[in-house]
Amino acid sequence: MELANRNYGLNCFRSLNEEHFIYASSHNLKSIEIHLDKLHITLETFTLKRINELNRLAEKYNVKLSIHNPYNINASDIIPTFRKSDTSFMLAGIRLAAELQAEHITAHIGNFYWFPVERWMRKKALNRFIKCMDGIVEQCEVNNITFALENVVPIPQGSDYYFLGDNLEDFSFLFERLNSKYFMFCLDIGHANVAEGVLPYIDHFGENIKTIHFHDNLGDDDTHLPIGKGNINWSKVARAIQEINFTGPIISECRELKPHEAALLFEEYFDDVKSK
Repeated sequence: MELANRNYGLNCFRSLNEEHFIYASSHNLKSIEIHLDKLHITLETFTLKRINELNRLAEKYNVKLSIHNPYNINASDIIPTFRKSDTSFMLAGIRLAAELQAEHITAHIGNFYWFPVERWMRKKALNRFIKCMDGIVEQCEVNNITFALENVVPIPQGSDYYFLGDNLEDFSFLFERLNSKYFMFCLDIGHANVAEGVLPYIDHFGENIKTIHFHDNLGDDDTHLPIGKGNINWSKVARAIQEINFTGPIISECRELKPHEAALLFEEYFDDVKSK
């Protein structure tokens, strides 16, 4: 089976070298998501020489690049100094994305402490995030880079803090207020399955989806299983993705499969949709 013209890709976590480009090209994967962190693939490692080399490799192997911000970036932080520092990091990431001719940056929204009332504190944190996005929007416009906000897994009730972006309501609130074509959605299929379900996210935000992450689970934990090892109805997901005419990157995050193997499994469900 071939991957047709669908835009499958891989996530580079903790390492990034020429072998990733060779692997992607040899398996007809069209996208590489560079996962930044503060220990391995840091902003400081992207010298002019390295940026030029990555651009050369991307052109040689016909691969498009994107960036994933570190998980611990929190533009919603209640402490202004931390919030300012993380916003500065995001601005630098946008400039890097432009230099790498990347199509977008994927980002988590952040987290917050619940005390004294979870719902009230969540709204305050979302508003802090929106306020920080003023400068981000301007930088995205200047560099023509899209910011793709990713849905995350809900933390169980009773925790000291919670994630933002772990439910449909958060994204409805954000997209109503961040009215810019440079803010879009990263659908994480596995994360959505632990929350309200995959199809509601596609129904609500289908037109805003810039990129997709895919992996399976049993609906109770973020286990990143191979497709078919959890309880996600992949046939319905494939059909829903077809119906919104999605053409963006579809990035594997299945831990027990190589990216091209995961992509081939996913493609079987798209083929089933075509045959019906």
